Amino acid sequence: MSSSNGGLNSATNGRSGSTGSANINLNIKGVATEFAGAGASGTTASTITHKTLPDLKTQRSHSACHAHDTLSGIRRVAQPEKVSEKVFSYAPPQSQEMGKDPREGYLVYCEGRLHSGQLQSLIVHMVPTHEYYPDEGFIFAFLLSARLFVRPYELLAQISQTWEKQQQEAGLESDVVDDAGQVATRPLLLNINSASPLTHRKGSTATTVITSELEPRPLQRTATQRSAQHCIQLLSEWIEIFPYDFRDERLMQQVRILARKCVYIDNSLGKNVSRILQLLVSRLTALEQYEEFLQTLSAEESQSQQQQQAQQQQNHHHLHNPFQNFLGTSSQANGSLSAAFAIGASNTSSAYSSTSSNPNSTTPLSDEVFGIMDICQSCAILAHQLTAIELERLSHIGPEEFVQAFAKEYQQQAKEGVKARNCGGSINDLKKTRNLESYVQWFNRLSYLTASEIVKYPKKKQRVRIIEYWIETARECFNIGNFNSLMAIIAGLNLAPISRLKKTWAKVQSAKFSVLEHQMDPTSNFNSYRSTLKAAMWRSEGATEERERIIIPFFSLFVKDLYFLNEGCSNRLPNNHINFEKCSQLAKQVMEFNEWKKVNCPFEKLPNVIAYLQHSVVLNETTLSMASFECETPENTEEKDRYKTVKAETKQQLLQQLHEQQQQPH
Repeated sequence: MSSSNGGLNSATNGRSGSTGSANINLNIKGVATEFAGAGASGTTASTITHKTLPDLKTQRSHSACHAHDTLSGIRRVAQPEKVSEKVFSYAPPQSQEMGKDPREGYLVYCEGRLHSGQLQSLIVHMVPTHEYYPDEGFIFAFLLSARLFVRPYELLAQISQTWEKQQQEAGLESDVVDDAGQVATRPLLLNINSASPLTHRKGSTATTVITSELEPRPLQRTATQRSAQHCIQLLSEWIEIFPYDFRDERLMQQVRILARKCVYIDNSLGKNVSRILQLLVSRLTALEQYEEFLQTLSAEESQSQQQQQAQQQQNHHHLHNPFQNFLGTSSQANGSLSAAFAIGASNTSSAYSSTSSNPNSTTPLSDEVFGIMDICQSCAILAHQLTAIELERLSHIGPEEFVQAFAKEYQQQAKEGVKARNCGGSINDLKKTRNLESYVQWFNRLSYLTASEIVKYPKKKQRVRIIEYWIETARECFNIGNFNSLMAIIAGLNLAPISRLKKTWAKVQSAKFSVLEHQMDPTSNFNSYRSTLKAAMWRSEGATEERERIIIPFFSLFVKDLYFLNEGCSNRLPNNHINFEKCSQLAKQVMEFNEWKKVNCPFEKLPNVIAYLQHSVVLNETTLSMASFECETPENTEEKDRYKTVKAETKQQLLQQLHEQQQQPH
């Protein structure tokens, strides 16, 4: 997204020496400013005849011509001689029998697709009967966007009440509709471990297909029993797709009420209800463990910042290298890293329980580690570990979090929490997780880790080596399809404290880096990246191996696209109907994301490398600038002024910290 000091633009505009920042946040207003005028959809990809991503050397030379041809074609298509008017048809909820006569409460269709409808009509369309079950696409789109208009627990309460009312009105308890075992229902894919792909063991089955087990086994089934079975099926799909909704006890209360009604009608559904709830508990337990892990990372980050400030205070007048001063002596540094590994091992034991130890590994022990190259000499292996972290973090992002991040109603209630509580609700009703924010923080951490690893080396030759190491790692990430880590590394290399090291860059073989920068060039709304992403999606669709299925998008751009799609269309039409066409478009993109995050990591996980990436010391912006000036002294007036500013900021921070310490009671 955007940042206060340049954001994405500073991450991709080359080594200009400007004071940019790699920080990305979820400030939606900032996004609207930075990306104003940018579209949300990319151009079509070049024709690829193999299952690998476009070659980096050839992609750069051909992409410009391809973009021109593609955009020219789009311009020709986008100017039809006459725009045909939309033809609408209408149908009552729970029916596909369309007509031309609009009536109160009817749903509106355009070319056979649901276009709009009143909120209450859409809720009724969600209610299953003995002969009707809502379409899978409608279920996902409505559950995703309905939270903009009604809280999930209120939605389920209305579904339950409508279903019970319809059963009472129909009075079909004694009507036999079919024989057991002959009912055609859609198989339910209950993904037992999808919340954490890194917990899968090799050869394990990620999903369990439940078909006939969900159906009762009497000799004959009544209409009400069939309807009850459909209700349990709807609950199953809701729990599978949006499990985080059920952290709300009020929603769970509605689940128990509806489940009791269904089991009362058909006792054979009791076992299915128990199984579904056990799967829900498993998913929520995995989320709680992940949140504890994130809290540990956050605490370590705060502690690291405090230690840096303390070291700055001790060494303010005789800085040699801020990174070395922060680590202290050799023994202190080793102890710090050992602690990081210990913390990493304890907090990632559950997340990486499937990791197998490699007895032949030559990875150095913690007391031998100075930088990332010491613990992981292979760029390909480092790219594998970055991909493992990305897939783990992606897997915990719930699809509803995208909608909740953008909803103006949610943002307004966040600002007016007191008022919301007085109205019987609070922001806690609406936002139960912070996985989006945590994932963006991981991007920022990787960017600053990339930079921190460079300035820790006092010799130019060492800095050249580590820069080329990161470039090669970024190239490996590109080949895997890990575009988020790729962009984070590029952003880190383009941070001002790194880009200003001209003497170091003069010795770097930066041809590969220039090609990578071109791939992630933000011009033309990231046209080169979008073409490459489409090629990766094509490869994933025809993949025969798990590693070919990997697609980790440049996350901030993906979120930006969703934001502009949300902002570009209103939630309601002038007649106060819900704009379901917009809901379907949002659902389409989020469903693609859901498929990407389900991929099991095919690479062996190395806990010590992963722990280093997530727990090692990362310099803040001020300390990073000081370290950069220690590596190469200021050369011009602008850099000298920047150096003075950084020193002044450091002094101010130290004085403020000293004042806070004096104010603390003894």
